[in-house]
Amino acid sequence: MTIKNLIDSHTHAGMIPYDGFIAMAANGINKAVSCSIVISARYAESYFDHFRAISGFYRQLAAAVGVDLYTAVGVHPAGIPGDWARVIDKLPEFLKEETVVGIGEVGMNNASPLEKEVLKAQLEVARDNNVPVIIHTPKENRQTIVGIMLDMAAGVGINPGLLVIDHAHLDIIGQINEFGAVPGLTIRKQNLTPGVLVDNLELFINGMLNSDYSNIMPNDPAGMIEAVKHMQQENVDANIINEMAGGRAAKLYGIS
Repeated sequence: MTIKNLIDSHTHAGMIPYDGFIAMAANGINKAVSCSIVISARYAESYFDHFRAISGFYRQLAAAVGVDLYTAVGVHPAGIPGDWARVIDKLPEFLKEETVVGIGEVGMNNASPLEKEVLKAQLEVARDNNVPVIIHTPKENRQTIVGIMLDMAAGVGINPGLLVIDHAHLDIIGQINEFGAVPGLTIRKQNLTPGVLVDNLELFINGMLNSDYSNIMPNDPAGMIEAVKHMQQENVDANIINEMAGGRAAKLYGIS
């Protein structure tokens, strides 16, 4: 069965080469959500330019090859500028744009006081605007830091169903499910593999597939397709595959 309306629920358009967009379209990924990241950003203007580039130039570039690109805006923990509060103040304005679908990618790498302050401010914007928020999870000390972030989300009053905890794996999926958040399923060797996904499908069944493509590590702009193919080979119910590969993202982000 052909899976229709495939959506990569988390990628980074500014890091995708032209051939990467071609590969996405060729594999049936016709929609994608590009999360924001400006590594080592020093000034708020870096993010403002980044938001405009993704929703303008890169959206047009993707559309030219058959990919409808949407944007999530926010301050990534890998690049918190000194004047980060200026970015937070402008987020509601960017959220009014038709193709901006949420806050992200935000989160923490080491749970420093600065990271906590920046994340809390962005969770409050997501709550006040009733939009999804995509949470980055670190490579180390994951359970502890995810626990801190979930406590923060609960304290702010985020609707659990609008909270996406990305890079979900066996170590944190229990925390995600208990909170009622949406697991973001990043498919690649250094994250979640198709085999682990299918072998533990009951844990990941409420998740959304993504590639989290970037040019700073080995990965595939159409990586989520490997999970779709593996689920089909293992005779996973087509309705489950449809939800994980696009249906859930379409509903969460309001993508028609």
